[in-house]
Amino acid sequence: MATRVLLLMALALFIFPVATATLHVKGSVYCDTCRAGFETNVTFYIEGARVGIQCKERKSLKVAFYTEGVTDSTGTYHIEVENDHGDHICECMLVKSPIKWCSTPDSGRDRSSIVLTHYKNGIVNHLHYANAMGYLRDQPLPQCHNLLKYYLADSDF
Repeated sequence: MATRVLLLMALALFIFPVATATLHVKGSVYCDTCRAGFETNVTFYIEGARVGIQCKERKSLKVAFYTEGVTDSTGTYHIEVENDHGDHICECMLVKSPIKWCSTPDSGRDRSSIVLTHYKNGIVNHLHYANAMGYLRDQPLPQCHNLLKYYLADSDF
C-alpha cells in the first residue's frame, strides 16, 4: 500500500510539476551602422541599452509579466525571469538606446519571440537565447556602400 502511495505522489509531481524555476534570457543589442537590416563587419554592440521582456495572456493579450535589463560592455543582456510562462506569448523588445545617433529601432529587428517554459516543449535548459535586436544609425557610414556591394556580389539581384 505504501508503495502505491509513493508511486502516485511521484506520478503527480511528474504530471503537475512545480513551476517556480528561474529562467535566464540572454541576447544582444547592436547598432546597424549601414542601415542594412542585418549585422555586418562594421556593426557594433551597444553597452547600456535597455531591453524589456513582456509576456501576454494568449486569449486576452493582457500583459501578465514585464521586466527589464541592461546590456553589458559586450552589448549582451542577461535577464532573470521568475516562474514558468508556458501559457503566455513572450518576447524581448528594445526599450531605449543610450546612443542618440543610433536610437531608431530597426523594424523587424526590434523584438524577438521567446519561449519561457521548459515543460512540455522539450527545452530542458534554464538558459534561453533571444535573437539579436538592433537600432539603426541615423546616417550610414561612408564605407557601407562598398561593403553592401561586396555582400551582394554573389546575389541574383
